[in-house]
Amino acid sequence: MPRQNLLFFRSKNKADFFDEGAIIRSCREGDCQAFEKIVDKYRDQVYWTAYNLVFDSEDARDIAQQTFLNLWKALPEYDSAKSFSGWVSRIAANCAIDFLRGKKPAEALQDVPVSYSTIDRKMDVRKIFQCITPQLPERQRIVLILREVQEMEFDEIAEVLQVTESTVRNLLSQAKESFRKKAKELFPGYGL
Repeated sequence: MPRQNLLFFRSKNKADFFDEGAIIRSCREGDCQAFEKIVDKYRDQVYWTAYNLVFDSEDARDIAQQTFLNLWKALPEYDSAKSFSGWVSRIAANCAIDFLRGKKPAEALQDVPVSYSTIDRKMDVRKIFQCITPQLPERQRIVLILREVQEMEFDEIAEVLQVTESTVRNLLSQAKESFRKKAKELFPGYGL
């Protein structure tokens, strides 16, 4: 049986290198093949940005597709003095947030009792993060992911959420505190 090519295990060798500036210029001139190179390079980043915000793989795929459509349309507005990768992440985050705003409010999640004896002491921190973040309030979760996972600056997050930087800082502080409390509650033996 052939081995599946997992998105996050792709190799990053010199053959994958390309001149981003030249490709962006080609895209601005309407070169669709050049845009395919951008899609190939940023596909994983866009998908995981969306997934970390919506926690649904199908929705994340839809958001990724919308992100690349928006990216194609917005390429003429790109400021080459700024990070292209950060700009792509910002577009993906905006698409995910727009998706979340458009969703009807869901019923509150029911607390699921956790059997503490089944928790492995060596549990990966990523698994803990993925377990706890969906339980955070939406705005706190978005700020936490954009800051800690996507490594966006406070002013960028404020721009995406259309709030002040101080609001972003407050939401991040609240998110971290909520995360700590949930971690202690769900994983008391893990030493968080």
